[in-house]
Amino acid sequence: MKKRVVVWGTGPIGMPGLRGLIDHPEYELVGLLAWAPEKVGRDAGDIAGRQKTGVIATNNPADLLALKPDCLVYQGNYSHREAECVADVIPFLEAGINVVGPALMDLIAPDFGRPEFVDPIAKACEKGNSSIFCGGTDPGYMTIGHLFSLLSGAGAVDSVDVCEISNLNGYSSFLSIMNWGFNQPLDYRAPMFYDDIGKGWHESTIWGIAQYLGVELDEIVQTYETAALDHDYDAAWGKGLANTIAATRWTMKGMYKGQPLIIYRKVERCHTDAGPEFEQPLNGAECGYQVIIKGDPNIHTEMALSLYDGCSITALHPINAINEVCAAKPGILGQLDMPHFWTRNVRR
Repeated sequence: MKKRVVVWGTGPIGMPGLRGLIDHPEYELVGLLAWAPEKVGRDAGDIAGRQKTGVIATNNPADLLALKPDCLVYQGNYSHREAECVADVIPFLEAGINVVGPALMDLIAPDFGRPEFVDPIAKACEKGNSSIFCGGTDPGYMTIGHLFSLLSGAGAVDSVDVCEISNLNGYSSFLSIMNWGFNQPLDYRAPMFYDDIGKGWHESTIWGIAQYLGVELDEIVQTYETAALDHDYDAAWGKGLANTIAATRWTMKGMYKGQPLIIYRKVERCHTDAGPEFEQPLNGAECGYQVIIKGDPNIHTEMALSLYDGCSITALHPINAINEVCAAKPGILGQLDMPHFWTRNVRR
């Protein structure tokens, strides 16, 4: 029997998630929440550019709860809205409705997430006998699922190096762009690197990788580099300004016995010419991921993606886990708490 699913959110990440759920062979879309006035009252298929579904978008969360679905796909924007997002999902979990999604980043490695956001969710799962899983790309699939698939064939490990490389010129969320510091002076202390966001999303990922490797890190150290262009440029999020941040490279190193064991880099740019000395995606793609394991044997992998495909993976990774989450024990599920899962949406 198909799992009955409701969706919350239709932004740059949520939209490909919604498209992936329409006519999915294993899931039945029964409800949709959208905040934009121009989307409320419209058919989910019209919003997603697909065939009509009979599911009409609402802006009232109570409407989704009343449907008593098996699972909520929560795709809200988490940055600077952590407490609000936690409050959004708690009523569903307390009602016995499972939750998956690419937001709620503190749950990626729940043992190291910020307690003020992890603990209320854990209590809601206990109350409702429900489960929740947060996935995505980075942190998420690239830093856990993909990485640990490679580690299953590794031997003695000297270091693990994961790098995200993205050209965000076509990304329309200005709030996310501001987190990275784009359009700010080159010495600007960007929230993603210096505020609690970075700790909640990315430091916890490094601690989690170390935990999976069976070691306890000494400390995490970081460097933050920026680059500018000498001219203005156009982007989906607005006008990029000359002589301001147009590319960043953030490097975090988990130190073990005085040496870097886990290197985690995020290279973000808003123009192809910005930061040419920083890592570039494979084959001139908009986005890419590098995972390098040094040891015996050495392993080097690279993945090339369009920006849209990267957003799609972010949404579809947790969506592909819905059946397993619904069958899992109650509570917060880290990725390695899950059996292997994959898409079964075969298109003819």
